[in-house]
Amino acid sequence: MVNAILARSRRRSRERGAAVFIVVLVITMLTAIGLFAAHAATLSTIASGHERRMTQTHYLAEYAMQLAIADIEQKGGLNGVPRSTTCSIATEECWSFLPHTFDAAEDLVEQPVPDSPGSLGRANIAWIAKVEITDRIQPAIGNRAGSDQGGPNAVSADYCTVTMNARLIAWPNGAAIDTAGSQESMSVVADVLCSN
Repeated sequence: MVNAILARSRRRSRERGAAVFIVVLVITMLTAIGLFAAHAATLSTIASGHERRMTQTHYLAEYAMQLAIADIEQKGGLNGVPRSTTCSIATEECWSFLPHTFDAAEDLVEQPVPDSPGSLGRANIAWIAKVEITDRIQPAIGNRAGSDQGGPNAVSADYCTVTMNARLIAWPNGAAIDTAGSQESMSVVADVLCSN
């Protein structure tokens, strides 16, 4: 009986650090899992912020194209807009619209309360856009409602099909464009008013 007690105590003396090792290992694994979860949550928040900024930039680029179309219509059609020599591509016909020609763009982003989201995202942003129109096909390809120049209800509007290219950069006010800006480029084939 004494030998059995001595044998048991010798075995236990060799296993004294095993329980401490297992406890430290479990605590280390739980800490690593917690740090990973916190890092994943931070990355998710950053990614959703980038997604919101890119969505805002996309809508601003679409708005710049709509401003260019509105500008064309106010001037009586594309034939009333002078051609540009500052286009990024060399074509025979090119029309360029820069931000300073967009009069309605000043109140684009609503500012109901400082630092609150506006209609297109955060209100404290600056943006610059350039819209170029090339590849004019006159008359427009296909039938366009309201462009019929014959018949009993004749409309004296002539449409043409064009390619519109927009490039836009948006950034938070006060930040550097190269460190905090997001950009969007888009091209669409559209029908615009050529002449009234």
